[in-house]
Amino acid sequence: MLSIFFFIFLSHACSVKSKLPQNIFILAGQSNMAGRGGVINNTKTNTVSWDGIVPSQCQPNPSILRLNAKFTWVQAHEPLHADIDLDKTNGVGPGMSFANAILTKHRSFGVIGLVPCAIGGTNISEWRKGSFNYEQMVRRTRVALQSGGVIRALLWYQGEADTITLEDAESYKGRLEKFFTDLRSDLQDPMLPIIQVGLASGQGPFVDIVREAQLGSDLLNVQCVDAKGLPLEPDGLHLTTPSQVTEKNPLPTQIKMKMLVMDKGQFWTINEDEIVVLVATTHEGFVLGQACKLVACVYLIIYDRATWPVEEASVPANGAVTSHRSASPIPSILRLSAKLSWEVAHEPLHSDIDVGKTCGVGPGMAFANEVRLRANESRVGVVGLVPCAIGGTKISEWGKGTRLYSELVRRANVSASEGGIIRAILWYQGESDTVRKEDAEAYAGNMKNFIMDLRSDLNNPSLLIIQVAIASGEGKYVDTVRKAQQGINIPLVKCVDAKGLRLKDDHLHLTTISEVHLGIKLAHAYLTTLK
Repeated sequence: MLSIFFFIFLSHACSVKSKLPQNIFILAGQSNMAGRGGVINNTKTNTVSWDGIVPSQCQPNPSILRLNAKFTWVQAHEPLHADIDLDKTNGVGPGMSFANAILTKHRSFGVIGLVPCAIGGTNISEWRKGSFNYEQMVRRTRVALQSGGVIRALLWYQGEADTITLEDAESYKGRLEKFFTDLRSDLQDPMLPIIQVGLASGQGPFVDIVREAQLGSDLLNVQCVDAKGLPLEPDGLHLTTPSQVTEKNPLPTQIKMKMLVMDKGQFWTINEDEIVVLVATTHEGFVLGQACKLVACVYLIIYDRATWPVEEASVPANGAVTSHRSASPIPSILRLSAKLSWEVAHEPLHSDIDVGKTCGVGPGMAFANEVRLRANESRVGVVGLVPCAIGGTKISEWGKGTRLYSELVRRANVSASEGGIIRAILWYQGESDTVRKEDAEAYAGNMKNFIMDLRSDLNNPSLLIIQVAIASGEGKYVDTVRKAQQGINIPLVKCVDAKGLRLKDDHLHLTTISEVHLGIKLAHAYLTTLK
């Protein structure tokens, strides 16, 4: 059976404020995330102090800010957690070296905002939803988002306190995964990248059990960096300053990255947008081909490549991967051409639909590939994509009776005439409605009318609509349109947020990688309806 999806994607854009953090990272966990590098325990005087040594990798940078305890953005400096992890002596942690490594590798990355939340000595149960630590972290993150930035990842280093009792150690995996799931839900970001650190030490004898739980997590978009083997302070528990900022971790040059591993033993180089990472694949993991700070390097791979599964790649003689598997043609994915005939889908999907413009990669192929990969094939079968998008159009140009609306309905009826079922309408539009206040304020009503009319004319009152909330637009009424999109309260209308996806230099259209990421997010929104 043919599963039919409609694609109405117009122009996409995003804007950020130049002097506020555009890229937000949550730092959470216990003392090794808060930082104890350089903290000295003087047994003679019974005092604990920080030696004040700040490595070059941790020096302040005008493009690195931190959200202090008073919920104000200030220039970040060590110790990052001085006013957060109270009544303790804080030293150097991994946050500053992480942020500096990102900016060194990607100079156009933008201002980074670090949100320190770690509290030393806490076990995972003290981070459960409803606890003070959890609610404070969520509150701080929400305040951080008010500056207009986007959460790029949670950096999590915790677990030492869960090694004391066997009960805590054996419960760790379930508690950790529930914590990650709850946080993603409360931050309304089901694909939030999470980078956790595998323990280097512990407070009790059950370190291996907790490590196994950390390294064995199979949650989507959760990666693990192993700290085992890094030098510790004399207390045998906390990482030294050099360990917190190391560029060459002595042991984990291989990291299990299940979502990125190719299993054919091939060597290839990714050279697209801002990605330049040499990857050697094995059944055990991959080897980073460039020396860089470990956590930062893992983050860049997660961020720039999204986290779609890599099954195969066409490897030219020069070693450059020229296309994404997620956007590649597959015989089980078809498209309805402008001539109303089915053909094997390929990029650009809209080349004969959005005529008079130059079309490139959109989210459609990534969406279809991800749906087929994740869903039971018997429930999806052959996927039929029906491209209908026309760039630069307002919602009023899609009203019932307009040329665009009538063409959409015509193509819908043709696509389903041979026995296929229309599974969803995927809708990305609204940037053109941000120019005039009247259009922005009328958007909610116009969109609701469009949905109801389309369901009526297609004789499908329960037709699933998955719309994309714009990140910015052509005018100043972006927030009004976004509020309208996210506030539509109609059954079987879902919303995926595009805010924060990387843009091309025109600051309007998504990069290829962002289009793929959006396609995957749309797929996961659709897949939740199959459960």
